[in-house]
Amino acid sequence: MSGGNAAPVVGLDLGGTGLRAVAWQDGRTIASTQALTADLGAGPVSDRVGRLAQLVTGLLPTGPGPTAVGIGASGPVDNATGVIRNQETLPWFSDFPLVAALRERLGVPVVIDNDAVTAALGEHVAGAGRNCDRMLMITLGTGIGAAMLVDGRPVRGLDGAHPEGGHLPVTADPTVCYCGLTGCWEQAASRSALQRMLRARLGEDHPGSETLRLGSETAASDPEVRRVFTEYGILVGRGLAALHALYQPRVTVIGGSAATCLPWFAAGLNQSLRRSREYMVPTEIRPAELGDNAGAVGAAVLALAEPRGEPA
Repeated sequence: MSGGNAAPVVGLDLGGTGLRAVAWQDGRTIASTQALTADLGAGPVSDRVGRLAQLVTGLLPTGPGPTAVGIGASGPVDNATGVIRNQETLPWFSDFPLVAALRERLGVPVVIDNDAVTAALGEHVAGAGRNCDRMLMITLGTGIGAAMLVDGRPVRGLDGAHPEGGHLPVTADPTVCYCGLTGCWEQAASRSALQRMLRARLGEDHPGSETLRLGSETAASDPEVRRVFTEYGILVGRGLAALHALYQPRVTVIGGSAATCLPWFAAGLNQSLRRSREYMVPTEIRPAELGDNAGAVGAAVLALAEPRGEPA
């Protein structure tokens, strides 16, 4: 992606639960860190921007600083104005000009996009979707992100922003999602939803990622836990089946923190994707290779692609 001895850039993956950051140089990660988003978001806006700036500069304490910064954020994201509009899962960094404020603080170009787009870019450049001409990426995290790349470029909506694929209605659940619809894919099949499903089986005293780890460890011996994973996979597959029908990807990459459980929910996922032969989508489903760093790496790739700090 870059020539030898290129100056480093920094990519930030700003999610509802945590932030991951990488310094990227000559096609590889040279430094990384992470933090809880709520901790970064405490206090007034100036403090929040200041903490992000300190995190960026702290990645490269010696040598040249970053020449650009890319941000992947849990959407909706207004690429044109550099504003995140996600009060539901990212309230600390929503509804103020984050990109402009960080650009002013750091004195380098800053770009932003939906975190599903940056995760897709990361996997396309350095992960499971390397150089694929039609690649679909879904991220199963606090919510669900989805991004389709055609020849390495994201498919966008009429307004230039990224479509919010996590808000496809896939169930009959009458609960109203924060997007205004009922039965949303994100409400049924995010990592957060899987954690709720597993806690109902394993007990409420297993919070966060511990639930996923314990669920995976007990699935082999506990048929009820396996049933939870199968039901979850069916729900993931319902939204994915709709995206496959629309986008016809050659490769589908599954990322986000719930992707570590893919071996256990793959059976349910494949059940939802079965179609008659005439309607089959011959996509290859692959787990993300970059793990939780995909979004940060992709944000760095975005910064390299848009060196003026303008939206892609």
